[in-house]
Amino acid sequence: MTHDRLAFCFGIHNHQPIGNFDHVLVEATERAYHPFLERLHARPEVRLVVHCTGSLLEWLRERAPRTFDLLAALAGGGQVELLTGGFYEPILAVLPDHDKFGQIERLTAFLKTHLGIRPRGMWLAERVWEPHLPRVLAEAGVEYVLVDDSHFALAGLDPDTLGGYYLTEDQGVRLRVFPISQRLRYLIPFAGVEASLEYLAARRGRVPAVTMVDDGEKFGVWPGTHAHVYEKGWLDRFFDRLLATEWLDLVTLSDIVDRVEATDRVYLPTASYREMGEWVLPPAARRRLERAKDALERLGGDAEHAELLRGGFWRNFLARYPEVADTYWKMLRLSGAVRGALARAPHDSRLREAQIALWRGQANDAYWHGVFGGCYLPHLRRAVKSALLECERCLAESGALPTPAWTREDGNGDGREEVYVRTRDLTLTFNPALGGALTELGYLARDLDVGDVLARRPEAYHAQVRAQGPRNGAAGVKTIHDAPAPKEAGLEALLTYDEVRRGSLLDGWFDAGTTPLDPVSPWERARLALAAEPLTCTVSATGGAIAVTFTRGAGAPVSVEKAVTIRDATVEVRYRLATPDATPLAGRWAVQWNLALTAGDAPGRYLTATGRPSLGSTGRERDLAGVALVDEWIGVRARLAWAPVAELAWGPVQTVSVSEAGFERIYQGTALLVVWPVGLHAGETRELVASITLERL
Repeated sequence: MTHDRLAFCFGIHNHQPIGNFDHVLVEATERAYHPFLERLHARPEVRLVVHCTGSLLEWLRERAPRTFDLLAALAGGGQVELLTGGFYEPILAVLPDHDKFGQIERLTAFLKTHLGIRPRGMWLAERVWEPHLPRVLAEAGVEYVLVDDSHFALAGLDPDTLGGYYLTEDQGVRLRVFPISQRLRYLIPFAGVEASLEYLAARRGRVPAVTMVDDGEKFGVWPGTHAHVYEKGWLDRFFDRLLATEWLDLVTLSDIVDRVEATDRVYLPTASYREMGEWVLPPAARRRLERAKDALERLGGDAEHAELLRGGFWRNFLARYPEVADTYWKMLRLSGAVRGALARAPHDSRLREAQIALWRGQANDAYWHGVFGGCYLPHLRRAVKSALLECERCLAESGALPTPAWTREDGNGDGREEVYVRTRDLTLTFNPALGGALTELGYLARDLDVGDVLARRPEAYHAQVRAQGPRNGAAGVKTIHDAPAPKEAGLEALLTYDEVRRGSLLDGWFDAGTTPLDPVSPWERARLALAAEPLTCTVSATGGAIAVTFTRGAGAPVSVEKAVTIRDATVEVRYRLATPDATPLAGRWAVQWNLALTAGDAPGRYLTATGRPSLGSTGRERDLAGVALVDEWIGVRARLAWAPVAELAWGPVQTVSVSEAGFERIYQGTALLVVWPVGLHAGETRELVASITLERL
């Protein structure tokens, strides 16, 4: 490579989340992955880099062998350099080191076994970089990795001067790092072909090589891109123009490493791509960042100055969303259990199954939120949580975890104790600091967390939802940088937020009366909401059952003992209510269950109330003793019962979130509120009972 020439390393990263719908993978393959590889195969002079996550490669091998075989042929012929990475696309920085190694080694082994390739470089999921990574990546056999040029900008370097690769280290162990050009990320494939060539020409003679590797879904899956890239010929023109440019060399990352010395040393701060740094900020902080950018622009600042206005730190998603934090900490606990069990019995097949399930449960998409982030998408959360429940079940079946059992510890890093209970059928999490709320209701027979309901929270983009009307249906090439539009009218009416975290066994005292309580949002009318109070707690195990008792002492309006008994697949709660003084008391006691099966409005998902309403419906019935939620698709019945008879009201928990397709309504689960009228004479105690039993259909 000489100074009058420029090496261009172009590539794609293909990924589909664990748990994504099969038809989505079929569409992505037909509209993006396969046609891209076909265009590449037609031009053997074009050399580039491809990364596919391990789970996608497994799917392609099984379900799309033509595409898999085409990729294998391109790699085997040396036209494509394949990259390794975490097999299930985890955020490597937050995993225990032994899982970092395991995930990378699994994908490397797959590439060697099924495609005959020993990868040298790796793709870093979401480009989440932390300074401790060089050592562990190098020890896992990785020679080089890619991050955004914005990472380098945060270290004080000018993105327009970046080229080739850089050396970094941790504890003296070195790693090569390639900067991905953000400018080219924004141009390819959305701008005209000449815009990219003009940018490359401007870099010629200034740097030895320029790198651009980005999502393969941009080439056919994003709105409007299939027609733009293939039918209207953008990719053909792009490849033809690259090949016709005499001063341009199309190379792979390994070519650059083998032919060019490192540009310099660098130490990068914690970072991801620019958009991720903005998404992780709380709404108020994100608004401040936007105001700072606007002020900078008014003062004459340009993109070079804006690079230094960084967003937040990826790990703060674990602080913003306690549901995500609970999943993360469960993953950590299970990782330690798997590692310890394998050290004692390395050849146990059930433990190996547990390890693979654990790694699936580390897939990144359900651990954050942005345009492509999945913590608002129930099917992605369900896939991760189900994998972790499968891991826990395999550990229990192998004898590595005792059953029944309970622990009382700060298991999610929030400084407060939780109570974790496991039977042969259930795995549960109780929160004494949240009034004894039940925030995990894992049914091991179906590896399903029936309590997985995300709370409604403010997001920075909700201001745009309030300001915009429904989209006009205009087609076109869309990027994640375009202003999204609502996918339907009336979304602003759903922008209400929860005062307490969603869970079950949320309970409280209300004034007497006939005014119906809102089953989704009753708590603003409560005189006492236990979820807002820490309760004293005792735990015991007798006769195969585990008892967790929560107590609220004397105080207005009532004193409460909440005794929960867990046996096999049943959770029963007994409330003992008493007046705190000699004054008679009349009111209503209510308990809310927030439950999630696999869909709100879909065939075979319904309540056994009158008319079999869907799980996404709203309704109310009086004088009932029970109801069941049924999901025929996954084969689960959640049977609620209570005594004495009471009123039942239910309604859907719905959020408004953003995706590449626009703002959309998402069904998170069903809130069910059981309400008893209660009259207490002086010194009288009243007992109420409710239970849930999970069953296979």
